[in-house]
Amino acid sequence: MARTLWIGTSWKMTKTIQEARTFAEALSDASIPEHVQPFVLPAHTSLAAVRDALPAGSPVLLGTQNAHWAAEGAGTGEISMRMAADAGATLVEMGHSERREQFGETDEAVARKARAAVDAGLVPLICVGEPAGVRDAGAAEEFVTGQYASALGMLHADEVKRTLVAYEPVWAIGESGRAATAAEVAPVVEALRREAERRGGGTGCRALLYGGSVSTRNAAGLLADVPVDGLFVGRSAWDVSGFLSLLQIAGEHLSGAGATPPA
Repeated sequence: MARTLWIGTSWKMTKTIQEARTFAEALSDASIPEHVQPFVLPAHTSLAAVRDALPAGSPVLLGTQNAHWAAEGAGTGEISMRMAADAGATLVEMGHSERREQFGETDEAVARKARAAVDAGLVPLICVGEPAGVRDAGAAEEFVTGQYASALGMLHADEVKRTLVAYEPVWAIGESGRAATAAEVAPVVEALRREAERRGGGTGCRALLYGGSVSTRNAAGLLADVPVDGLFVGRSAWDVSGFLSLLQIAGEHLSGAGATPPA
């Protein structure tokens, strides 16, 4: 079976409905390289608009940047998994460092969200990553695999294969982030893959992605030198031209790498 590379972006708190629609329309007119799986995570306000702007059968998957684990109720400012699906989401991001730091999202909350997402027929996109202090102390692998193990704590082994995981070191994301080297990323990615295989009864997760200061300048190198199944990109993909360039880079990598899966 041919290898698939996932290339996705979270728009975070950017784009009006019209700006999101314009991006989606440009994306729908573009040619997506074979075996590249694009996905975008609009703000809640734009999710349905992006869904409606993409043609039927579009290969682009939509996700939401957050959703609550409860089916419904008194969750002011939140949306449920069912509401996210109704608006067009197939993926649900959870555990991002900004949610953890700014909104108090805990490992337990991430686990409850992963359980609720699977129950709703959605794909959990579980974000993990260590802060600079943990990296400096040489404990990145232990910290990140601990986050991941907690996130999978309410899932059965056969459900792990439905999940996506994105390794995003905290020190490498945002405007002040430092781009990580392949030597820094690869050991953590390999540890996460081993944990996914252990938790999934040998099958592993659906895809393991890397994010953190990814751009059109370093994407090819990361895909070549790090054993990942794709990239989860921030501001470099907020403009549709940047996103399309990243899709093209992934397609070119597949053309050169053939169907060989990552080690």
